[in-house]
Amino acid sequence: MSDYTISLVPRVSRYAFAEIAVDDILKWLVSKDIVKAELSECTLGNLGYAFSDGAQYIVLEPHLLPYQLDINGLEITTERTIFNTGQNGIDRIVCPNCTENIVDNEWDLDPWYKGFTDNLLCPICGTESDIHQYVFEPQWGFSNLGFTFWNWPELKPEFIVELQEKLNCDLEVVGSHI
Repeated sequence: MSDYTISLVPRVSRYAFAEIAVDDILKWLVSKDIVKAELSECTLGNLGYAFSDGAQYIVLEPHLLPYQLDINGLEITTERTIFNTGQNGIDRIVCPNCTENIVDNEWDLDPWYKGFTDNLLCPICGTESDIHQYVFEPQWGFSNLGFTFWNWPELKPEFIVELQEKLNCDLEVVGSHI
């Protein structure tokens, strides 16, 4: 069996005071018994927070929570990251200026990843636009903050809305298959 993730990513490249936001969100999630307070080896590659009994209230199909898996936690990212779809790939990247699909052209995320810019240069029209103005299908996320749920079933929309309100910004929902 392979792993999959759901990442909730702010629609801003540079989320101000990301570490403070993480502390507040983590306290909120622990208080609702959604995740355990202690770090553990429940994600791939990094330490995370294992899910707890309250997780059943924020997913659409609680019977699919990964009780039998070792990889079943929440990973919180606070460094500039491209949250991509893994093996799900990318079908379209639509420029907000010329509305062309640039997926088959030479586009470069390296300047964004390295923090030189928050923009992406369209290889067709030559216009630089904020990376969040592009349409990525399936959805990708670009931020210095992200909440990745490992092997969890689909999250309830009302949970996503509540997290958006707590962070005071829109979120991208990025599904990944590894």
